[in-house]
Amino acid sequence: MDFLIIKNEYYSLEHCYSCAVPGYLIVSPIIEVASIQNLPLRAQMDLGPTLASAVEIITDIVKPIKIYCCQYGEEDTRLHFHVFPRTEGMTASFLKEFPEQKDLIHGPLLFDWVRSKYKRSKKEVWSVVESVVMEMKTHNKALQTDAAKPRR
Repeated sequence: MDFLIIKNEYYSLEHCYSCAVPGYLIVSPIIEVASIQNLPLRAQMDLGPTLASAVEIITDIVKPIKIYCCQYGEEDTRLHFHVFPRTEGMTASFLKEFPEQKDLIHGPLLFDWVRSKYKRSKKEVWSVVESVVMEMKTHNKALQTDAAKPRR
């Protein structure tokens, strides 16, 4: 089970292995720090492009209606970012339980609900997300190949 999608000089981008939501990615710095200001300047500068890569991969593969990007650090205090797709099916399930959210979905409430509802063992998560992880890895290789081609 290899959840790693991308690893660059400063960050790793892995599929979440505790929540069975296809396309739910975790962006973590290679060095362990508790806060953005503790990152080397170059790592700070690379954070935006790395998060943008995560969003692009999720958009292209999962095609969600919304993507959330958040950093909490309550359970794991090391700096990391959740890049989390909200799909139509997930939204419909959430609104069945929280119909009062129909007019304006509260993202952090949905995020907490999903992390509880879809929490699974690493093996169970892999069985749900394996094909998406493999597709994301292939997609990333294609993006890297395209980026290496000379531009006209």
